[in-house]
Amino acid sequence: MNEITFNELPQAVAEINRKLDYLLSCIQRQKDGPELMTLDQLREVLPEHPARQTVYGWINDRRIPYIKQGKRVYFKRQDIEAWLKNNRQWK
Repeated sequence: MNEITFNELPQAVAEINRKLDYLLSCIQRQKDGPELMTLDQLREVLPEHPARQTVYGWINDRRIPYIKQGKRVYFKRQDIEAWLKNNRQWK
């Protein structure tokens, strides 16, 4: 490890801040994941990892928030998080 002189201190602190900002943004992206999820990505996020047919049933019954683009179905991460929070069943 290199010794930092007093005159180099501001530059070293600025470099540390840049690296810290980069690491925090990487962690946040990892935590948030993609904004739109496919059906398979949704299944991985849901606690019980439901079958594809189960999710399609929820879509058909309009029990889960989704976006349809052409023939494809997507799910907004924040909508799913709100849906999970609002539809929790306490035992």
